[in-house]
Amino acid sequence: MKNSKKKSLKRNSDPLSRDLSGLFENKTNWKHMSFELRPKNKTISLRLNSDLLEELKKEAERLGIDYQKFIRIALEGYIYKKAA
Repeated sequence: MKNSKKKSLKRNSDPLSRDLSGLFENKTNWKHMSFELRPKNKTISLRLNSDLLEELKKEAERLGIDYQKFIRIALEGYIYKKAA
């Protein structure tokens, strides 16, 4: 019985060995991804009201990203929108 488990684990360990077409049929679970290419070479310290920080963290969690990244994206969005 142990040998059959080992064989099935080896056989199923390669994710490309199965049909993946079902992954592309339902796009509702897809998340937007962005690739940040510019280096972050400056560090800042920012004081926020604790309620605001908690709301930022909740929104970032809802989006599935780190809250610091969410703050950076929000700031970039504001600046780029203002420049347009």
